[in-house]
Amino acid sequence: MPLPLPAPALHRLDALAEKYGTPLQLYDEQLMRDNARRLLSAFRAHFPDFQQFYAVKALPNPAIIRLLHQEGCGMDCSSSAELYSVKQMGVPGEQVIFTSNFTAQKDLTTAFDQGVIINLDDVSLVDSVVNARGKCPELMSFRLNPGLGRTDSETKSNVLGGPDAKFGVPPFQIVEAYRKAQQAGAKRFGIHMMTGSCVMTQEYWRETVTVLFQTIVQLKNELGIEFEFMNIGGGLGIPYRNGQEAVDVEAIAKMLREVFDEAMKTYKLEKLPRLCMENGRFMTGPFGWLITRCEAIKETYGRYYGVDACMAHLMRPGMYGAYHEISIPARENEEVVPSHVVGTLCENNDWFAKDRPLPRAQVGDLLVIHDTGAHSHSMGFQYNGKLRAPEVLLRADGSETLIRERETYESLYGNCVMPADL
Repeated sequence: MPLPLPAPALHRLDALAEKYGTPLQLYDEQLMRDNARRLLSAFRAHFPDFQQFYAVKALPNPAIIRLLHQEGCGMDCSSSAELYSVKQMGVPGEQVIFTSNFTAQKDLTTAFDQGVIINLDDVSLVDSVVNARGKCPELMSFRLNPGLGRTDSETKSNVLGGPDAKFGVPPFQIVEAYRKAQQAGAKRFGIHMMTGSCVMTQEYWRETVTVLFQTIVQLKNELGIEFEFMNIGGGLGIPYRNGQEAVDVEAIAKMLREVFDEAMKTYKLEKLPRLCMENGRFMTGPFGWLITRCEAIKETYGRYYGVDACMAHLMRPGMYGAYHEISIPARENEEVVPSHVVGTLCENNDWFAKDRPLPRAQVGDLLVIHDTGAHSHSMGFQYNGKLRAPEVLLRADGSETLIRERETYESLYGNCVMPADL
């Protein structure tokens, strides 16, 4: 079930909206810290050297990177910009994994120079890594695409695995990939796989680890490779809908311990790889709320609440039909009627809810869109000249800190250059 807005913020919601304006992204620091501790505790109870790499793409604000690193998380990056941000926050290279796809030479050079773990998406990228600095990193990893995809439990899309996915090395190329890395000079190895998103079941993780162990044994037999780590990707889901249960990370960790122990016996392994994950949504998603104001109500072929947030602030509903709970704190006791919640972009997919049972709102009311702590601000854009919202961190003592200012027209157009003859 989605988390309500924390009481201190709820009681000061009007004041926060007045101070920072709307739309506004709110995040809860203590809830993020507690959640990170719970995840690490659950897995380290069974895997003492377990490593969680926070998927920076979920919420790349430097303040969030720093607080999660303080809680023991490494970082998962997919671009030079993300590598830059984690370096600025003092995250050592050995605590960073770089997983990209169709990766540019300049990004591989940045990753090499920063000393991060490079996780390649294709056999051909071995040459690109070597070309970066004339040698191969000692530690190399590849992302496996086993040819199987899992449907996203929330959006019902399948975007990360299977023959139609652009990600990863297929099984029929995986031996070639590691052989090529060996020949280039790599001495240490890891393996990675991620074929699901917003996963709410345990069985997915069992299947992932089973496939990875099968591949590890194949590579050990054919190439003599010993694997230092097994990265089972991210994808731990969160309950976006009321009544939906949260995933049981303690049960998942316990089950994976059993799978690891069974694999050790079945394959007669002398040593097991270090277990790693790279969750993003699970780490920050439930602990963010998008605050937006109702600017107009329109009664035509339905009841429309037009708000000052739009798809530029939360792309997920319009992009692939993702569901986010919406509450209207000032109208909790009002009659509930089917309503559409829409933004102001010149696009008809600019919506947050369709035919959603919501209280009768009035112009000026504040609406709270839940679970926007991941893939919300980070997926923002500037179509129609929309300015990205400020980000505010709610602190444990009930205060708040601005961690990103609202964009301005000056910042929007500040990098434009006017030709002298115009």
